[in-house]
Amino acid sequence: MKDYVRENQRILDDWGAKFIKDKECDEAYNGYNAADYFAQDGIMNKGSFYIDSERDNACFREPSNDGLENKLWSQAPLRVLFLSKDENGYGGTAWDVRSETFHIKGLELPIKDYQISGSFFFQNEACLLYCLLNASLNSQIADITSFSWEDAVRFSDNEIFARINCKKEVGESTCQNWVLQEAIEKYDTFLGKQIKNLDADVMICCGRSKQIGGTQNLILNYLNSIGYDFEKIGGECGDELFFDKRNNKVALNIYHLSYFRYNYIKTIEAYYKFIQLHPEFINSHRK
Repeated sequence: MKDYVRENQRILDDWGAKFIKDKECDEAYNGYNAADYFAQDGIMNKGSFYIDSERDNACFREPSNDGLENKLWSQAPLRVLFLSKDENGYGGTAWDVRSETFHIKGLELPIKDYQISGSFFFQNEACLLYCLLNASLNSQIADITSFSWEDAVRFSDNEIFARINCKKEVGESTCQNWVLQEAIEKYDTFLGKQIKNLDADVMICCGRSKQIGGTQNLILNYLNSIGYDFEKIGGECGDELFFDKRNNKVALNIYHLSYFRYNYIKTIEAYYKFIQLHPEFINSHRK
């Protein structure tokens, strides 16, 4: 069995070392430890839950002690990867994305409360994950979208998925397109290796914008520059769904998950229509 987790960490270690070296020449980092501003990410942790009192009593999760993450990812019928811009640190230091959960803050352990976080980003992420992994050729769209936020939180605790920030340096409240493009170009080698190592089946590309050429998404444009061949399906599948027939991969071209006008239902309707038209996509993956 391939060790996706270990290889991901090796790539991050190399990337982090390069990042730290680059910041030695950056006056903005004088007196600061550059490593504290490099965000780790990849396959989400499935170990013990813990409450971080230094981060508003938010609920996080440790990596497992028995390699559960790698086992689940290796065997997952459908590997879902969220590709976002960067961490919104609001001037603070970075945290490990893999430790995030969708639980509300202020919980007590053991967890008995499955209310969803107040973050619009997390709400959309949890709902997309639930719908994508519950969509099947035999289901109806109403069956897929009829669930509660509590259902989505419980589901996310058990299912495996991954998240990669294409810009590893912690950011402010927004990440301008030119900043993201610059970061992607500067650390292209590491980002490409990280994405290809995880070998996801569905890649959710955040940051769609009419101001961007090509696919109207910098992250999706990048995927096509490193060997993928995503093309918009269009028609009944709408404008959000792109298919790489050669590599049998789907990319979802969506707005930022924090965008107040973004509605995950439209995305799921496009994906549901796609699998009805292309049942081989579902049938050809791991059982």
